[in-house]
Amino acid sequence: MTLINRIGIILIALLTFIAFSQGQAVNELDQLFNQLGSERYEIRQKAHDQILEEGKKNKESILNRSLDIYLESTDPEIRYRLRSAMFGIVSGNLRPEGFIGIRMMDSPMRIINDGAVENIRAVQILSVVPNSAASKAGLKPGDRITHLDGKAFKFQSPAYVELSKYIRAKEAGEDVKLNISRVKPGLNNREKIEVAIKLGSRPEGLDNNRKTKAFTEWFEKSLTTREKNGDQDKDSN
Repeated sequence: MTLINRIGIILIALLTFIAFSQGQAVNELDQLFNQLGSERYEIRQKAHDQILEEGKKNKESILNRSLDIYLESTDPEIRYRLRSAMFGIVSGNLRPEGFIGIRMMDSPMRIINDGAVENIRAVQILSVVPNSAASKAGLKPGDRITHLDGKAFKFQSPAYVELSKYIRAKEAGEDVKLNISRVKPGLNNREKIEVAIKLGSRPEGLDNNRKTKAFTEWFEKSLTTREKNGDQDKDSN
């Protein structure tokens, strides 16, 4: 047997193995989807959890296959489970937004800079969430935030809105510097403090609206794309 023949046999065997593996993976996925309609709760739940895990590794293919079956199925249990799984896959891929952990309000201030009086925007802290980034950094109720990463608040929108947008545009784990104006104990004057904070993640409950919005946008976009592709197929025929 020549070297070329041997190489050919090896390639055929390799391609056959790959095709078999892919076919086996598809069959296993089909079994998972079928198990979503099982009469036994534990089987339905296990299949749902496994689809979520597969979605972490192969997001697009699992989402597309899930949507195919969702649209084809008339079983309400399967449709419910698939919608839940698709929601989990889409929302699970969202960037974790930054979170400080304070209740706040707008609090304009008048300060004296080198003898000149200046009106500035500020955010007053009303309360601090226990074990949050703000709590760990030592922020206190009554503190006023005057600057974010060295920049003053603009006058176009409320300062607390600007602060919220700025923090949520950051990722959990990022560092942010805040300039704080704090009342000195027993005195009427205030002291200036610079605080470095490592942002935490937004709690699950506070993030639900963002997750719902992301899933709704993906779902509607996917349906629109399928409708367009279906119309194109009809035109081509």
